[in-house]
Amino acid sequence: MAIQRSLSFVIAVATVATVVATSAAVAAELVYGSWLPAREYQNANVMPGVIQQIEKETNGQIKWKLIPGGQIADGRGTFNAIQNNVMQAGIGIATYVPSAIPSVYVLYSTVIPGEDVVAASGAVLETMTLNCPSCIEESKKINSVLVAGWVAAPYQLLCRQPVQTVAEIKGKRIRATGGTAELLKSVGGVVIAGSLVEAVSLLQRGGLDCVLGNTDWLRTFGYADFTKFVTDESLGMIGPAVGFLMNRETWNKFTPEQKQVHLRAAARITAETAIGSFIVSNETSLKGAIEKKGVKVVKAGKDLENLVANYQKTQREYIVKQGQDLGVKNPSALVDAYFKAYEKWKPLSKQIGRDPKKFEAAIMREIYSKVDPNKL
Repeated sequence: MAIQRSLSFVIAVATVATVVATSAAVAAELVYGSWLPAREYQNANVMPGVIQQIEKETNGQIKWKLIPGGQIADGRGTFNAIQNNVMQAGIGIATYVPSAIPSVYVLYSTVIPGEDVVAASGAVLETMTLNCPSCIEESKKINSVLVAGWVAAPYQLLCRQPVQTVAEIKGKRIRATGGTAELLKSVGGVVIAGSLVEAVSLLQRGGLDCVLGNTDWLRTFGYADFTKFVTDESLGMIGPAVGFLMNRETWNKFTPEQKQVHLRAAARITAETAIGSFIVSNETSLKGAIEKKGVKVVKAGKDLENLVANYQKTQREYIVKQGQDLGVKNPSALVDAYFKAYEKWKPLSKQIGRDPKKFEAAIMREIYSKVDPNKL
């Protein structure tokens, strides 16, 4: 009996130790490394709430820590850092590593006209998640999962000198990426490579005349100190920025319930970033730059207003060739799926307006309720 009691005690202790060890492993702090500045909208306004939400909904079993400002990896290095589990998640931009996720790069190369950030963001996330099997397969090869995504929009010219016509773009050194870079090249712009952070030093040294981007960057990256003129015309929207690019091994360790928690978090990240950063904060930052930094808004000429519309006629050829060169089997079908989704999301966008909660609900209903988390 004594032997049996001792054996039972040993088994009980071992069981408790195993449970404690397992719980400690599950509750280990995961790292979301962002190469964007700490004061950038997603980092400052979105991720803190999302991190709290995940911890609450998993009863403290999963905790994330945000490390901003490229302390772990820059935009290009983010993919390797996540693939090798140096950090467990971050924000991924396909143009930095087009050969790693070429199907996502095809989407990013597509310029969507206009200013409907909600419709474009919903459409690109839906396309990447539900209508792009090759996106999923490519993410598996780099040990990653593609969760959350939006377009950065609308892109405007932020320049040292006023640019109001297509002719004035010719010869200008402009930081741009994806399809908007090709749009500028098509009218004689000199596109300069470099990350958003690198653009700051290029502007300081006079290596750039303009940045093509959103007006929130005037504040978050300090471009307003150099680019004193904003052209009042959208040159289109591009994306997706993959907002929750996650290490696949980390994802696979989550329980089904924990994966659902992260899909809800992804919907929130997308909704709050798209509306909060690329609509509301865009307007606020531009107003602040005008009042505090002397930035001026200049009216675009008719030819510049028509630039994106005219580019729509020729961009497919460029996108298809780029996709084929990178090994994407049917890039044209992928572009078609994107524009079809965009038309679907336009009326949804009118219902959503500027309400992140409505957008979040629409993403869950239209996208994440239709996906098997184990197949992402």
